[in-house]
Amino acid sequence: MMKNDVLNSHKLGYKFYFQDGDNQIACFGHIMSGKEKIYVNDELVSEKRSFGFKSRHDFNYQGNAYAVDFAMQNILTGKLECSFYKTGKLVKQSTQTSLTDNPKQVALVTLGCFLGGAISGYAVVTFIEPFLGK
Repeated sequence: MMKNDVLNSHKLGYKFYFQDGDNQIACFGHIMSGKEKIYVNDELVSEKRSFGFKSRHDFNYQGNAYAVDFAMQNILTGKLECSFYKTGKLVKQSTQTSLTDNPKQVALVTLGCFLGGAISGYAVVTFIEPFLGK
């Protein structure tokens, strides 16, 4: 177990935990900023920003070669798969969903985003554009 759970400070994101012997590997991906961090026993071993659907972190710890892959499975539900490798072999895979797998809730969120965008666009065209034209 990690002495201090470094990922508790990360609010909007995915958190995956893997175990390799006495070592706990904690993987974090922030939903909005795209920043990804990998810790081994509270020690930051890899960090980068990713805005694609896939990313990979390769790192060495105590003479072992590790890798962590993030792969977005469904952008609408926020379903993300995280794979943990040791010396090129898959150790464990885990999946998390940031929103929901419920199709009705996904439809409501999508509709809400569409309506919010439509209202904002209308407001800009109606109230701000006349000032820009002069």
